[in-house]
Amino acid sequence: MKPLVSFIYLGRQGALGRFALELAQSAARAAGQRFGFIISSDSEVADDFAASGLDVFQVPTFRQATPINLLKRFPATRRRLLEHLKETDPAAVVMLMPHVWSPLLAPAIRKLGIKYVTIIHDVVPHPGDRTAIVTPWLRRDAKEADLVITLCRAVAERIVTSKLAPPERVLPLFHPDLTYGAMPKIRERHDPLRLLFFGRIMAYKGLPLLIDAVEALRQSGLEVDLGVAGSGALGEDRVRLEAMGADMTNRWIADSEVRDIFSRFDAMACSHVEASQSGVVSAAFGNGLPVVAMPIGGIAEQVVDGRTGLLARQITAPAFADAIRRLATEPGLYESIARTLIEEAPHRSMDRFLSQIASEVRRLAPGRTA
Repeated sequence: MKPLVSFIYLGRQGALGRFALELAQSAARAAGQRFGFIISSDSEVADDFAASGLDVFQVPTFRQATPINLLKRFPATRRRLLEHLKETDPAAVVMLMPHVWSPLLAPAIRKLGIKYVTIIHDVVPHPGDRTAIVTPWLRRDAKEADLVITLCRAVAERIVTSKLAPPERVLPLFHPDLTYGAMPKIRERHDPLRLLFFGRIMAYKGLPLLIDAVEALRQSGLEVDLGVAGSGALGEDRVRLEAMGADMTNRWIADSEVRDIFSRFDAMACSHVEASQSGVVSAAFGNGLPVVAMPIGGIAEQVVDGRTGLLARQITAPAFADAIRRLATEPGLYESIARTLIEEAPHRSMDRFLSQIASEVRRLAPGRTA
């Protein structure tokens, strides 16, 4: 049986590797359908794919994105990837996240008669993100694609207004939960409330605002514990975190550590001052953690105020402190949110995400999927 879709992930590290792995696990459960996966052999999830028994084809990319590696390795990888696609002949390819090589691969894939679909995660570079310099190049993938999928309406609207693709070629879906292999259960909160800031530490994620909020709550007499887990320079924030006795794991967090870290906290704090959607929100939901977030970008779509978390009324430290206070003190609110997260998990599941992509591919390439 030919695959309906071949999913491609050429990244090396980050949450998208986990996304790809959980999507592949979902694909393996899909009855009556076949899906292929093409991943970088240099990815941190390559061994997990190899050990899973899933249908996966690995191609070499690079461990360091030096100009020499980019130029030297591309021709052989392109040739191997296209030969595999000729042999397997899927109806469509879905690029799970644009790679620096993606805009060069897309035209060749389409020449094979295969529909090219790309998932665009960001249109505007994030402040403080060192990879932001390549965002304009990665956006070119949208111009080459037969269909552009986004994980929130906010990014879809930016694609259309930026004239990267017309509205009829843009499909906003949703960011599925990332479970990290866990079967989420209804949380029972600690006293005092324990908040976690998780992921790479960059300016746009607003860690100083979160620290301001927690300090203000403590000064008002409400005890809140804070944890920070992720790589990146803390700078002057380190002194403030140490002064409040924060639980700090300031390094790269392996997938195998995520469930244990999450188990020590009651809620996720997403204090972003700029954002599209957030994989951290989806990881929190996938592990039953309510989210307190700023009302920004696609995060404001992911977090449903009072149901799956709480949204601050404004993008300020006092407003964020008010949202934390609500979660910590409003009778029954935490328990209600924790219960709703579990009850509504199927609606946010990777299985549903995969099903929607399969439906779109059948619509996009009816002659290839009959």
